[in-house]
Amino acid sequence: MTVETETGPTGPELETDDSVSQKKPRRAGRFACFLGLVFGLAGALAGWLGNLWIAFDVFAQFSLHFWLIAAAFGLGFIMPFARVLTAIIVLIIGVLVIGSLPHLEAASPEAQIQAPAGHRLIRLMSFNSWMGNGNVDALAEEIERSDPDILLMFEFGPEKRALKDRLRGRYGYQEDCVHLEHCYMAVFSKYPIADSESHASWVGPPMIRVTFGKELGDLTVIGTHTIRFPYLRAQLTQLGELGDLVRKLSGPRIVAGDFNATPTSRMLSVFEQRSLLRRLDGFLPTWPARLQLPQLAIDHIFASEEVKSVEKVRIGGNAGSDHFPLVVRIAVPVAR
Repeated sequence: MTVETETGPTGPELETDDSVSQKKPRRAGRFACFLGLVFGLAGALAGWLGNLWIAFDVFAQFSLHFWLIAAAFGLGFIMPFARVLTAIIVLIIGVLVIGSLPHLEAASPEAQIQAPAGHRLIRLMSFNSWMGNGNVDALAEEIERSDPDILLMFEFGPEKRALKDRLRGRYGYQEDCVHLEHCYMAVFSKYPIADSESHASWVGPPMIRVTFGKELGDLTVIGTHTIRFPYLRAQLTQLGELGDLVRKLSGPRIVAGDFNATPTSRMLSVFEQRSLLRRLDGFLPTWPARLQLPQLAIDHIFASEEVKSVEKVRIGGNAGSDHFPLVVRIAVPVAR
């Protein structure tokens, strides 16, 4: 029963304009988080659909980030307040963690490692130095600091030719394929190269192959740089053909380079299955390097079972490139 007074009803309180205005932003925030959650889950699902239709594989390249978006907005959705702000903060923290972990691993002290019996320990470096990067001094300093025994360089254009002479004292054995159209790759080695070849105009991706002698157990190293989005069908064909070629080779084998594909993509799965190699780098973001917070793992190192993995792959300094290089020590069998 409501009693009328001079100041109005004294019964159940009426909703004020302030309470209504507070509920609207909360509902809008929850709806925004719901949309973000759906977007993240839809992106992750679209990546899985790449197994059925290769055009969707572009979403698989960002699977980690789609799951991060879903988790961030899912958390925001269940928050009692500041829902969108919470999601944004979680997203930012996630991006920072992804980009920082490679640097933390690279900064950890290098362990003393002994080669297994019958093996030789070597250091391998795979580096997409970026075609637009003409800072030869920075590149040379980073290579000398990392001191690999075998160096694979990609996007090795005319602006970097001076590196060959500058590094000749350290790397007396050098091969490149810049004489071929669209084949900007080079190999620098401290060990003699017994045989080499390079291809640009074939069904597979541009590649350079070098084979070593008995010092490294007839090791074969292949450097490659695949095509990228939006040419997904061509990229899948390239990696399948390269995988078939590698599988037919004998002895210890390493394939490294810029695959323009992340570990969650169908692209890498196809190459791994057809080459019978295993990937050594786990999930190690290398691109983009400009802000020092790489997000996508598109540079990789694969090896055959004869090659022993003795440590985690690390990143080096980008030296003006949009990629970070990969550096790892491995053990290769020595021919008896």
